[in-house]
Amino acid sequence: MKIGDMFSAIDVSASGLALQRRKMDAIASNLANIDSVGPDGKPYQREEVQAMPGKPISFNQELNNQFIPLETSAPGQMQPANQQLAIPDFTVREVAGRPVQDPTAVKTVYDPTNPNADANGYVTEPKINVVTEMVDMITTTRSFQANVTAIQASKNIIKDSIDI
Repeated sequence: MKIGDMFSAIDVSASGLALQRRKMDAIASNLANIDSVGPDGKPYQREEVQAMPGKPISFNQELNNQFIPLETSAPGQMQPANQQLAIPDFTVREVAGRPVQDPTAVKTVYDPTNPNADANGYVTEPKINVVTEMVDMITTTRSFQANVTAIQASKNIIKDSIDI
């Protein structure tokens, strides 16, 4: 197994962890602002995080940046110091998360005593369902845990392969 292969699994899981953290931040913001209305009278808009490909992550680039050439004591023992080792590039794309506001997540409530009410006595408020947010939170937590487990498994495989 090549070094790039071993660490690319950790890169993939770390990218998933970052995405799940962004999703959890959006869910927490939605729950915290369930009844919030801005100073301009506009309701808080529910946020969701869209997964999309991000920048490439390459462990091999980092490895090449730290490359220290080694001298040989006998021909054929190791590559000469003036030659670069040919390391294939194992590039993994990071999964980026972009918060997107849901403009349809507003509801109209009749409350003529509210200072933000229109001429007919209706107020627009955020339409955030606590049950939906909690289900999203549980799903996000499970995905986060799965990525942590994958990182631990990769770490154990790398550790065991070094011990061999």
